[in-house]
Amino acid sequence: MNTTFCQLQIPLPEGMQHITVVQYDSKTFQPEDLMILPHRAALQRAVPIRCAEHLAGRLAARQALLLLGGTAPFPAIGRHRQPLWPAGIIGSISHTRQRALATVAKSSGSMAGLGIDLEPQLSSQQAHEIADTVMQNLEREIASNSGLPFEQAVTLVFSAKESLFKALFAHVGDWFDFSAAVITDISPGSQRFTLRLAQALTPELPAGMAFSGHWRDMHGDIMTLLRFDL
Repeated sequence: MNTTFCQLQIPLPEGMQHITVVQYDSKTFQPEDLMILPHRAALQRAVPIRCAEHLAGRLAARQALLLLGGTAPFPAIGRHRQPLWPAGIIGSISHTRQRALATVAKSSGSMAGLGIDLEPQLSSQQAHEIADTVMQNLEREIASNSGLPFEQAVTLVFSAKESLFKALFAHVGDWFDFSAAVITDISPGSQRFTLRLAQALTPELPAGMAFSGHWRDMHGDIMTLLRFDL
């Protein structure tokens, strides 16, 4: 499969976060490309486009681990389909049909998380169809006051909550829906957003706990990134 790699650096309160970006052409994917993955048997029933997406994400993850130092295995697939990272590492993967992102960091303690998400910007129809599922009334007001086009604002809120889910999943160990957190601020100038938990997820993740993240428009795709170390 044809791929190209590049790196992004995103400033977060915890420090500079490196992101590996893989541009890939799913039309050039061949089944034998999966031979590089130790867990390839788990993909034997997947359709080619799904295999291409998965491979691109794992290639990005391995490169991100390599740049971090130490061993650079391909993250395997967990029970909930999540990537399994080496001990002492937090990380996250996301992809669209032509781009995959991965980011990793060394965990600073027992409570640390890292989430990244990439979403094609929703059309006007799509944004209006999912807005009530993704946003509460307060979030609609914040999105409106941000000055962003409605479609971009809904995409951003959706992606931010996906990044939060990925960052917290290892600690929660179960699914939680969009209503579990609310957007409390969107700042287009600094490309930052803030989320607050609307309900307790664990004793260590109580209602009211706040998280800050970064977003960026990547040629029509909205990327969100969130990291926390407690």
